[in-house]
Amino acid sequence: MNNSIEIFDIKIPEHPEANTPDVSLFKANLKKQIHFLLEKDPSTLWNGLYRIDVSENRVKEIFSGVPDSADVAEKLCELVVERLIQKMHFRRKYSQNSDETL
Repeated sequence: MNNSIEIFDIKIPEHPEANTPDVSLFKANLKKQIHFLLEKDPSTLWNGLYRIDVSENRVKEIFSGVPDSADVAEKLCELVVERLIQKMHFRRKYSQNSDETL
């Protein structure tokens, strides 16, 4: 079983500790990839953000409030990581609940 999540062609362990080198490396690579997609292939970026299910309103806020593409990439990276953490918490919560009902 593969215990990793792949986002924008970048893999991260599914249950990382918050400040491990893997997470720091993931965030750095994610920011670079988002910045690249902003500049070269925005439609792929939009599709990825949609697939990850980040808030469209929050994405719009970032674009309207941040003038520099590097800063936009940083904010989008934070948003993606926040959403991934939410998804992991939900998975853990509901997998524990389903285990308890068995």
